[in-house]
Amino acid sequence: MRSARGPAAWRPGVRARRSVAAAVVVLAGVGPGTGVAHGDQRITTELTYSCAFPAGAQPVKVTVGARFPDRAAPGVPIRAAEVSTALTLPDAAVAQLTALHAATTGATTRLTTRVAQNGAFADASWQGTAPSVPLGSTGGAVLTATGEVPTVTANSPGDLTVTATALAIDFAPRTAQGGATDPATVPVSCTPAPGADGLLAKVPVTGASSSPTPSPGSSASSRPSPDKEAGPSAAPPEIAAPKAPGTPSATAPECRGDTTQPLALSAYATGYSNVTKLGGASLIPVYCAKIVQGPNQLKRIEVRPGVFELHLLQQSLGQLEYQGRRETPPAPATFLTFGFMPTTATMTLEQSGPMTIDSDLNNTAGHGETYIRIPLVLHLGDVRVNGTPLDVGPNCRTTGSVYSADPDPAKNTKDHMVLLGVLKKGTDTVWRGYSLSRGGPLAGSVTIPPFTGCGVGEDLSPLFTASVSGPANAVKQNQGAPCASGIPDDPAKLCTPDKQPTTVPPPLR
Repeated sequence: MRSARGPAAWRPGVRARRSVAAAVVVLAGVGPGTGVAHGDQRITTELTYSCAFPAGAQPVKVTVGARFPDRAAPGVPIRAAEVSTALTLPDAAVAQLTALHAATTGATTRLTTRVAQNGAFADASWQGTAPSVPLGSTGGAVLTATGEVPTVTANSPGDLTVTATALAIDFAPRTAQGGATDPATVPVSCTPAPGADGLLAKVPVTGASSSPTPSPGSSASSRPSPDKEAGPSAAPPEIAAPKAPGTPSATAPECRGDTTQPLALSAYATGYSNVTKLGGASLIPVYCAKIVQGPNQLKRIEVRPGVFELHLLQQSLGQLEYQGRRETPPAPATFLTFGFMPTTATMTLEQSGPMTIDSDLNNTAGHGETYIRIPLVLHLGDVRVNGTPLDVGPNCRTTGSVYSADPDPAKNTKDHMVLLGVLKKGTDTVWRGYSLSRGGPLAGSVTIPPFTGCGVGEDLSPLFTASVSGPANAVKQNQGAPCASGIPDDPAKLCTPDKQPTTVPPPLR
């Protein structure tokens, strides 16, 4: 992932421009889109849902768009492309968010789709992320979520149908100053309006039956649908996990937890990092973190004379893991430099020291904070400008870890990143936000150090430094619910049989 790809083919007059183009891509990548073949069917389906907002149910118009192939063969994966889920909120629904002093809101969506064929069916979850939109007193709001979805493989000939069923929305309202509201997230469950059809697409499957053996852990169900009994040879369509954002593999990386430590956890996380100099955001791919929790300490702390608070403190240790190395998976990125020149690169974040996780839950005040401190060096390789390799060498990296201003003066050593997760108890006594044991959003701000070791025969490091390095780059991460791999039983179903997390979170902006 960091190997050189041969010397770049330089032409007079474009040398500096190519170097700068390569530097621009370091942290401003946008994943390439999915290509769609001619003859595919474009679907746009408008549905009405009843959504259970905290202060009462509201109707929400949901427009689902996607491209499906107009036909398929047994055993060949069917992938929906250009998938979007647009939510149209009425004024009354927006008012419930502005009542929290929200000026904007983003959202993540989870649309359950039922894939049926020949009387058998399977359920697949379409997850998406919607960027923030402004909220006003009138005019409602429209949020459009996008994301990759699972592939579907039919096992036999016959029409395959995809139907929308339940919908879950997690709103992320923010104040005019950009801070989180209380609560920081508003989860809403939605049900289709009575009598709604929900049919999104019908794909004819023709050809010989493949009769594949169902894969381990498949979410498919062989139960017959209510309107048609499955025959003895009917097999449900197989659902394959969508490509994890930014990763080169078809699924999230392996993340088997430690089974020898009673307090061991393994979790997936992903997110975005804004780059101030480029005015854009870079996707950090789904990665694996392995953690060993420290013992809980219950302390009664006197905050002022005669007034005490009860705090639950914990310090844990963790590390990233990808194929036996302490790093994130390599993240391919594509960027149109100068608006027309395609530039690609591969990025990796390497853990260069211990990761500590300090949690402080103030039970008295109903407030918790978790600080994650981790040193991460950014590596860059396989740079190509308009398809031409730019040889940056095998060791193009930042001079040290990206770093944050640490709130603890004794730890403000400028050699590690700091992420903060906040947990709050709402007026309804429900805890919302981040905790190590449940996951959730984490945020921070980092400085990107200068680059070093970039280039073969010519030092390209100053160009990367000038284009990317600098302070005030916002980071937003989302940790999924962890697998408690050290516990034999898994009543919450958060672990696979081989002790990997079942929750792969979407990135949050």
